[in-house]
Amino acid sequence: MKTFQSLRLTLMYHNKLNIKFWDERGLRPEVKDKLLQIGTKWAEFAKIPSAAVKDMILVGGNANYNYTRFSDLDLHLVVDKSQIADCPELLDDYLRDKKKLWALVHDIKIYAHPVELYAQDENDPLPANQGVYSITQDKWLMAPNKVKVDLADPLLIRKVRDMMEKIDDLIENEADDADVLRKLQKRIRDMRASAIQQGGEFALENLVFKELRNRGYLDKLSNHIRHLEDTKLSL
Repeated sequence: MKTFQSLRLTLMYHNKLNIKFWDERGLRPEVKDKLLQIGTKWAEFAKIPSAAVKDMILVGGNANYNYTRFSDLDLHLVVDKSQIADCPELLDDYLRDKKKLWALVHDIKIYAHPVELYAQDENDPLPANQGVYSITQDKWLMAPNKVKVDLADPLLIRKVRDMMEKIDDLIENEADDADVLRKLQKRIRDMRASAIQQGGEFALENLVFKELRNRGYLDKLSNHIRHLEDTKLSL
């Protein structure tokens, strides 16, 4: 098993927003226009009626001060789900599958940063303590806060290290139970979602998630689950 005694994080914090996307007036016009095009195309792909799309918002690291070269452009379509389908219990799975399928067939980037798409219910609260920019209205719904983050926090480093070691241990010991790995994957995502809602972009579990993503550990976990599923279905 690998050990990470002197782990140096890839996370960063800046005094200015990413100048690739922002200027003194707000979101750069060419970036805004391109994001609107991408969001509209994804809505068509997912068969979301235009009337159901209430807004398109930009969240995440590139709408805040903690972006890195690994950061996505997190583009959320805010939708009225009641106008999409009559089966809400199936709709979330459908939209999640459409998101995955889009990512498999498209590799869209703006100034080298991938665009990550997500359908968000209009009744969901906006994430706390972080920047949220309306692409449609071309204005901040919530301005980003300059929060002092201790990227050398021993607890943060320990949580990242422990999760990396856990993933490596499961894979290197040839864990053949995909359900165990899926539960770990879901736990990581759920902890991140809960942390963002309660503490915003700089919540501890969200920083752990970002570090794992930056280091390729989330892809590593997904790829191993896919490998186990393919092996099980093969002769």
